Amino acid sequence: MRFNWINGVNFAFVAYLIAVNIIAARKGLCGDFCSRRAVVNALEQLGRYGCTALMVLPILAPGWEFGFAGVTAMLVWFFASALILAAYTLLWFIQSRAGRPALYGLAILPAALFLLSGVLLGHPLLIVFSLIFGAAHFAVTRENA
Repeated sequence: MRFNWINGVNFAFVAYLIAVNIIAARKGLCGDFCSRRAVVNALEQLGRYGCTALMVLPILAPGWEFGFAGVTAMLVWFFASALILAAYTLLWFIQSRAGRPALYGLAILPAALFLLSGVLLGHPLLIVFSLIFGAAHFAVTRENA
C-alpha cells in the first residue's frame, strides 16, 4: 500500500462531505432516511463505507495499480470534485433557507464524487462501490421523498 498526495486530497474531500452532513444533521435537515427493505439499507452502507475507505486508502487487488492518465485527467478530477462539493453545499444551504427539498441532488452528488474519482483514477473497486452506493442511496431517497 502506497500513500501519496492524491490520498490526502481525497481525504480532504471526504472529510468535507462528512462535515457538511454532520452540520445538516445537527440542524435537523436530514431526517431519518432509510429503506423499508433491509437489503437496500445494507447495500447503501456497504457502498458508503467502501467508497469512503477507497477514496483515502489505495486498496486494490494484488498487481492492480491506479492513477491518472495524465495531467488533464488530474485537473478535471480536482476541479470537478471541488465543483461537486460546492454544489452539494449549496443544495444543503438552499434546503435550509428555503425549505425546498433538494433530495435527489443531495443523493446523486456524493455518488458522482466517488464515481468521478474511480473513473479518472482508473480505480475499479471504487467504481463498483460508487455504483452500489449510488443506486442504493437513490433508492432510499426515492422511497423517502
